Amino acid sequence: MRQATRFLVFLLLLLFSSGITEAQKKGKEYYRIGVEIPSLAGREVYLGYHFGDKNYVKDTLRLDSRGHGVFHGTDTLPGGVYLLVMPNMQYVEFLVDEENRFFTIITDTTDIFRSLRFRGSKENSDFLGYQKKLAALNKDLRELHKARSTNRENKDSLRVIQARIDSINRLTKELTRRVVEDHRGTFLAHLVEAMVPPDIPNPDIPEGTPHRDSLIWAERYRFLRDHYLDGVDFSDERLLRSPVLYNRLHQYFNRILIQVPDSIISYVDTVIARASANDKVYQYVVIFLLNNFQQSNIMGMDAVYVHLAEKYYLSGKAPWADSTLLAKLQERVVHLKPNLLGKKAHDLKMETLDGQWVDLYEIDAPYTVLIFWDPNCGHCKKAVPQLHNLYRKYHDKGLEVMTIYIYDDRKAWEKFLVEHDLLDWINAWDPYQMTGFRVYYDIYSTPVIYVLDRDKRIVAKRLDVKTLERFLKEHLGQG
Repeated sequence: MRQATRFLVFLLLLLFSSGITEAQKKGKEYYRIGVEIPSLAGREVYLGYHFGDKNYVKDTLRLDSRGHGVFHGTDTLPGGVYLLVMPNMQYVEFLVDEENRFFTIITDTTDIFRSLRFRGSKENSDFLGYQKKLAALNKDLRELHKARSTNRENKDSLRVIQARIDSINRLTKELTRRVVEDHRGTFLAHLVEAMVPPDIPNPDIPEGTPHRDSLIWAERYRFLRDHYLDGVDFSDERLLRSPVLYNRLHQYFNRILIQVPDSIISYVDTVIARASANDKVYQYVVIFLLNNFQQSNIMGMDAVYVHLAEKYYLSGKAPWADSTLLAKLQERVVHLKPNLLGKKAHDLKMETLDGQWVDLYEIDAPYTVLIFWDPNCGHCKKAVPQLHNLYRKYHDKGLEVMTIYIYDDRKAWEKFLVEHDLLDWINAWDPYQMTGFRVYYDIYSTPVIYVLDRDKRIVAKRLDVKTLERFLKEHLGQG
């Protein structure tokens, strides 16, 4: 998380350090956004803006005795979705761009949304009108969904309710289409178009076709996968200062796409290629994706992280990255690359507790589990005995376990093994750190569990014991 925050802060500094504008040189106002909220006379309000999934404050304004005031400045105000934030943290959203930077926001705290209006900005007035119509349709839709859930047994009622739902969905699509068409080329059109997922057609698969429902689902999914981001104009950097681009990317890469590393990587490259239409959007998208897959809890997604680090950062395609960051990425790649899913695990030749030597590659079993552990680790004290129970259940079905003590206190190691009756599996160590296991298996905490197949390829890693048990049940039976 610290690294992700560092990336974002660095990005923000770059995006907003655009130098002195012509307006500044001439002392002219670049923007002037009036505020009229009589019920907040003498109170402070804030000018904020979206950036990705976060909000930031741009300026503070104390309203006069009439509740009037003006945000203004000679510095450039980048286009995007901005916020007028009130003392109780309620806020209204509005658009700022080259054509919308001189206008007034008028509202009342008794009913902010209903009383909200704009003077001097047709685009913001139209944006507000769209939001109000959409809110009304969504309210009706929520009520209909509630009615559908309470009338599940009444087929006649369900037909009527579904017809009304379909009608509202058509009205919503038409409303959105009309806003986009009427404002073609404006930020409002780009914003609305980017917000709306694609309209998925029903595939033409004849009745009676074997597995028809599955085929329909597959076709609809493929269409969604291939067209989900069609409405996003990656050349429009104003989308950076809105929640829309972040939300679309997050949904696409974490919810829409099937979480298979090789597949994800291909879509990563496709989206980054589209984002290259604008340098700042490209920078944001690359940073978002690197952070997203660095933080992923899904096994195997570290392969996507390695791909991003190598192809875009370490190859020189991330000019914003300094030498310190690149060195850290290089080090992380060195530790991750040898143990990606599907790779052959690095061989380990280690001494056992009884003074013999064991070679990982010589273990002949359908599945070999490696656990890197320390008897002084609280989690290990629970996990290792639990793993031993699984070993006893599945050993005759083809499971072998090699436990690897990561330090050099033989007495503590042996004491734990004896006290917990753990002498019937392979207990190994590397007291002089000759094998490089910390690098090859990315060991920086304990316990860490790897699962290898007969060929010693990594098929699962960093599992807890409960997840490992599910894996063994699936691949070796009930035990």
